[in-house]
Amino acid sequence: IHVRDCYKALVPHLEELKEEHCSDSYYEARLRFNSGFMVPQVRAAHFIYLNKTCFNGLYRVNSDGDFNSPFGCYKNPTICDEPMLRAVSETLKRTKAKISYLDFGVTMKEADEGDFIYMDPPYVPLSETENFTAYDAEGFALKEHERLAAAFRSADKRGVLLMATNHDTPLVRRLYAGFKFTAAQVQRSINSDASARKAGAPELIIRNYE
Repeated sequence: IHVRDCYKALVPHLEELKEEHCSDSYYEARLRFNSGFMVPQVRAAHFIYLNKTCFNGLYRVNSDGDFNSPFGCYKNPTICDEPMLRAVSETLKRTKAKISYLDFGVTMKEADEGDFIYMDPPYVPLSETENFTAYDAEGFALKEHERLAAAFRSADKRGVLLMATNHDTPLVRRLYAGFKFTAAQVQRSINSDASARKAGAPELIIRNYE
């Protein structure tokens, strides 16, 4: 929202974070961000900074809801890209995009016939040895995937156009049985294992339209 409404106010704060950037400064910025005691524009700038400089660009929180991704050790991260901020701001204003922070069950109920929804949830594990992915304090366990699939089916009955992506596993195929599947091998940009990033992972694109 701050990028849309006042991106210019973020630039000085991002430039300052860029000048101070190092491992110690990163963890100090992370501590300030988690404290919550910031004016909104400064916190927004910290969010961008942390996303650009944390390990693999992964936004992750602990059980207390605190952002806990470690330092990324990048040689020259792009911390302040003013042309990009301006382009995003102008696009959001021109399209009159609505930005909401709500449970998916609430937002999906608002969709009517002819609307399009793209669903990109935390993916189900590829194997029994993996845990369900949790990027936030609430987590996203099996029951949430089942609830999401049920919302997908409900929206489909209303004539909403739907696309979802997830790992290509028997569980995902069972949850979305009856819809159109396209299998793909996708290279991961967020993975601590470099060999896994190179090899890619099996994904499934799920649609209710041709």
